[in-house]
Amino acid sequence: MSGTDPDGVVYGPLTAEDATGCAGLERILFAGDGPWSAAAFLSEIGSRHTTCVAARAGERLVGYAVLAALGRPGDREFEVHTIGVDPAYQGRGIGRTMLRRLLDLADAESAPVVLDVRTDNLPARSLYLAHGFEVAGVRPRYYRPSMADAYLMVRSAVPRAGHRDTEEGSGP
Repeated sequence: MSGTDPDGVVYGPLTAEDATGCAGLERILFAGDGPWSAAAFLSEIGSRHTTCVAARAGERLVGYAVLAALGRPGDREFEVHTIGVDPAYQGRGIGRTMLRRLLDLADAESAPVVLDVRTDNLPARSLYLAHGFEVAGVRPRYYRPSMADAYLMVRSAVPRAGHRDTEEGSGP
């Protein structure tokens, strides 16, 4: 899952050494909403149920994303836990690239993806809508301590290439 984009941003796995940098970005990006600590990132990075992506410009961590797999293979859904991009690097497609990498994992299993996003975070909502997510509900006062509402957004499973669902009783 490594790779470099045209701007020289390199994508790969988050490591334990990134936890402090992620927490620092969280404090900038989500100050009023209980930003994750380095310990929270270490827990996610160390979990066998998560995929954690890093975006780096040179030695600098400029973005991170975490996807959790819920359930057993074959009957799974995924949840985007967090995506963050350094404000100095926003608007360059880094968040979009990381999201696409996470969605590719869910698509490989033809699994749905869920996430929560602040109702007033228009850039994030636009990103998710552009990738097939739909608002499924509102979680009042979801974020703490700000008490901001969140949209629960869902992206339906994307059938695998060559895989075709058929209605009961329908033929080829």
